[in-house]
Amino acid sequence: MALSTVWSTLSCATVVAVLAFLACAIRRQFFHRLSAFPGPRLAAITTLYKIYYEVFREGELLQHLIELHAIYGHVVRIAPNELHFNDYAAHSAIYAVGSPFTKDKDFYGSFGADGSAFGAIQPHDSRMRRNLLSPLFSRRAILKFECVIQEKVERLISQLVAHHRHKPANMVLAFRCTTMDIITSYCFAKCENSLDSEEFHHQFLVANRSAIPAIWLMKFLPFLIPVLCFLPRCFANHLPISPILAFIELNAIISEQIDRILDDEDLLEITGNPTIYHHLLNASKGNFRRSRRDLIEEAFSLLQAGTEGPGNACTVGTFYILNDPVIHKKLFEELRDAWPEKDTTMGYGALQKLPYLTAVIKESLRMSHGIVTPLPRIVGPTSALISGHKVPAGAVVGVSVVCLNNDEMVFMNPHAFSPERWMQPHSRDLDKHLVPFSRGPRMCMGINLAWCELYLIFGNIFRRLDMDIHDTSVEDFRIFKDFFTPVHEGRNLHIYAKNRES
Repeated sequence: MALSTVWSTLSCATVVAVLAFLACAIRRQFFHRLSAFPGPRLAAITTLYKIYYEVFREGELLQHLIELHAIYGHVVRIAPNELHFNDYAAHSAIYAVGSPFTKDKDFYGSFGADGSAFGAIQPHDSRMRRNLLSPLFSRRAILKFECVIQEKVERLISQLVAHHRHKPANMVLAFRCTTMDIITSYCFAKCENSLDSEEFHHQFLVANRSAIPAIWLMKFLPFLIPVLCFLPRCFANHLPISPILAFIELNAIISEQIDRILDDEDLLEITGNPTIYHHLLNASKGNFRRSRRDLIEEAFSLLQAGTEGPGNACTVGTFYILNDPVIHKKLFEELRDAWPEKDTTMGYGALQKLPYLTAVIKESLRMSHGIVTPLPRIVGPTSALISGHKVPAGAVVGVSVVCLNNDEMVFMNPHAFSPERWMQPHSRDLDKHLVPFSRGPRMCMGINLAWCELYLIFGNIFRRLDMDIHDTSVEDFRIFKDFFTPVHEGRNLHIYAKNRES
């Protein structure tokens, strides 16, 4: 009798669950505010559609979105309450200066950086946090920091010449060591000196790159973030998932840096230039309090952005330049003519005036994409007209910059590396389509730092080094997975390097 009752209860519960699911599916498919927008039926019914491509297919959602746009057009419904657009008009509307749209908490919460300017959901909170840091990222501030950037580039060159004339260097790691040493000098008043690591295998860098694939798992299981942030390192070695282990290691490394500064703020005074934490700690003494956790999260987001974005642009650009003798020769000749004595230095301002170098950097930014994940915004407080479509308030919308960079109507033969496209009479029109740092009130604060890094790195290595590719081809850069930043599926770029004779 009791067993019969249990089975009867389970049967009723199953029927109720099935009916509830069907009712939800019918409502989302036919009566939801986004029901008029095209897209796969399963995507309209459940967010598991996105989760499948993000988590279980490990970062393949972006590639799938491109396929969906080929079927459904400029706008696709990719979740019950989310739309993805693929055109510049939509990008301009969603990320416009003064946009009232807010960030999607479900997405930005997956980074474990709620206390940072990047993780702030409301425009007011983001503006307050950005205002604290923006003076340090102004062009004037970066010009004062130029000598430090040049010093790190010099160290990169000396390491390549000393150790990689006959042994190939992993430039994916080498460039990121350079950008990480720059951003840590700026953030912590203490350089990580990762360029001095054997084979460029620095602890932080390895942990950082290993932790990248954890992003979608964190989004799917958000309760993991606060748990992992406070989990001791000793537990990490017992975890079966390497990206999670790396996340714990990364959090511990950053926490140690913050604690070092909090324990002795006089360490900041040793540096010859203001750092990020001069500003954050001074603000914490005023009305805008920043907790220890906030400082850790700000550091986490700044280090991720400051290391990965410029590092990837340098990697991609260097490969395509070395892979094309015509481009390589043209760039070197421009640098040689403007910079005849290679053992002297050429400043950022002078390098900016070189048209072909500028074109090479722009093309490197286009081909490397920057942040590839569509950055989701919530429409509001009222409905909005986006690329000719009336989108109701409360809907989540986004555009991947990859769709803009690969738009054949704007960039002819978009998969070819062609600096010349930026030197044509109509090239000024292309500039507005190049948005590797996003745009609007939430655009990357580090844009001036990134440009300075790119000019000094590209200018110095292609003027002063003779480099050859080792065991790397175009196919290695053809396919990447979307883990917020692109993670290429192929072999890492390796090169041999030696000093140029003249």
